[in-house]
Amino acid sequence: MKEIRGMETKLQNFGYRDVELKESHFKAQRDGLIETYLAIPNDDLLHYFRQVAGLVEEDGGLEGWYGNNACTFGQKLGAFARLYLVTGDVRLKDKALALADGWGVCAAASQAVIDVNDTYVYDKVMGGFADMLEYLQYEPARDYLRRLTKSAMERFQREVPRDGLQTMSPSMIEWYTLPEQLYRAYVLTGEELYLTFAGEWDYPYFWDKLLKRDFQIGPRHAYSHVNCLSSAAMAWQVTGEQRYLEAMRIAYDEILQNHTFATGGYGPAETLFPDEEGYLGDSLKAAWDTDKRHETYVNFGNSVRGRDDKWGSCEVSCCSWAVFKLCNYLLTFTGEAKYGDWAEKLLYNGCGGQPPITGEGKVMYYADYFINGGFKSTEDGRTHGDGCSFEWQCCTGTFPEDVAEYANMLYYRDETGLYVSQYLPSRVAFAIGGEKVSLENTSAYPKEKQLRFVLHSTAPVHFALRFRVPAWAAGKNSVRINGQTVDAAALPNSWLVLERTWQEQDVVEIDFAFTLRLEAADAYSPRVAALCYGPLVLVCNKMSLLDADMAHPEEWLEPIEKEGYSFAFRTKPGHVKPFHRLVREFYPYYEVPEKEWYYMYNRFAE
Repeated sequence: MKEIRGMETKLQNFGYRDVELKESHFKAQRDGLIETYLAIPNDDLLHYFRQVAGLVEEDGGLEGWYGNNACTFGQKLGAFARLYLVTGDVRLKDKALALADGWGVCAAASQAVIDVNDTYVYDKVMGGFADMLEYLQYEPARDYLRRLTKSAMERFQREVPRDGLQTMSPSMIEWYTLPEQLYRAYVLTGEELYLTFAGEWDYPYFWDKLLKRDFQIGPRHAYSHVNCLSSAAMAWQVTGEQRYLEAMRIAYDEILQNHTFATGGYGPAETLFPDEEGYLGDSLKAAWDTDKRHETYVNFGNSVRGRDDKWGSCEVSCCSWAVFKLCNYLLTFTGEAKYGDWAEKLLYNGCGGQPPITGEGKVMYYADYFINGGFKSTEDGRTHGDGCSFEWQCCTGTFPEDVAEYANMLYYRDETGLYVSQYLPSRVAFAIGGEKVSLENTSAYPKEKQLRFVLHSTAPVHFALRFRVPAWAAGKNSVRINGQTVDAAALPNSWLVLERTWQEQDVVEIDFAFTLRLEAADAYSPRVAALCYGPLVLVCNKMSLLDADMAHPEEWLEPIEKEGYSFAFRTKPGHVKPFHRLVREFYPYYEVPEKEWYYMYNRFAE
């Protein structure tokens, strides 16, 4: 691995190793996906490449997007490698190796397999083989990365508009995401061609706009513009140029504060930074609503969009993946607790709320947050002009990467101790001063509010345990060690630090006060809001005009028991207009089953 010339990081994650998920909604979601993906025949995943190479003539393989150009092969390859590391399931490693070898046979048979990739696919297949090299030490990947890049250097159109709009040419979309994988290839191999090629696809237009805090950038493609911040991350790590890190910081704050929904999701109709202010709130409203600032806005493809059910509120699998990566980079670079906030939102309310991908490659492409309701479904209802259906599309590449990341986003470390960033039930093993230590999260968080950690150590050992205090935890937080209350600062977006000599079976209990709060869609629709409870976004059972004090939801909501849900609340009578005898129920979005209507954003009366 190449020694990086750039900046040292503050923290390290566990690189998909030594972290075990315990039984939970999230482990079940990951394990179910693994079985679905292991069941995909290797012949179907390789058929497209064999056909390009002239090794088969008959029609076959997967349908949908994948059948059209195998665009997510690289993502699936990388996901198998990462999932193997986090689970130890050798079936995943065997599948990854078989697929990589099968692709290599096709590439050896015909240069066309190397040349078939446009920027969109090249980025993904480079990521897959970089993962194979980094995580499985798959040495043939060195040759594959080199051949793919030399082909791209010969074929890719260099003279494209560098403002990042997706209208430059059909084969040159999302070019600004390329540097991340190219810099990774450089770090893994030390070969200068990757460093040179990465520099060619830098995105100074976007970085300069961010650095000047000029956010009239629209319209941008949502997922790829958050994803391209990972290119800035690798550019900073390799070159040490501070402008990349500063641009990432500014983008994180601006997008999270002004361009995301309560779930952490973003990109209605896949659009960020349209010139029309108030587009988030407007995108939630139906055609008959009269309080819109703008009926329509121009989206990333220069087409006119308004409220669009077919495009939804958030491209959830892809958007989650881009944020998980960004937060991981920023946490490791800076060590600042605030950079776990956006990842937390999407962990519980984004990909964590998705129904399973079907064996046919159908996935919940978009999440819907509309005032007049939505439901979860893997049926997409769209088709491309060439007849290609929305099966095995981009989200079937990022969703397996999302669930592999569940175990990789929980814990970080430095020479002084351990950092706990997210709170899924889990166990981590590490070493301090030569002693073997493990920390086990025995709680069922977020199904229950109290966090409980048990420490195991071969001998007494002194180090610091740091727990991320969530941004929403502004109430009365409390900490106990072995049942005794500890006086420790627990301020939102900071690390709660517990430094001491730890013993076998020490127990840490933390209560971050779950409180009810309303989060408005944006500053221009202040009375269109989603109800939140701790880290969870709650949805309503019926469409509502609520007559209630938005600043004090605890005064008009009371807790109830509701089968199938960890938490539930009911409005007290007198708060539903125009029939004040009616009541409404609220419960966590992530626990809502498929095909059941819910209402996330509700309107509040003046």
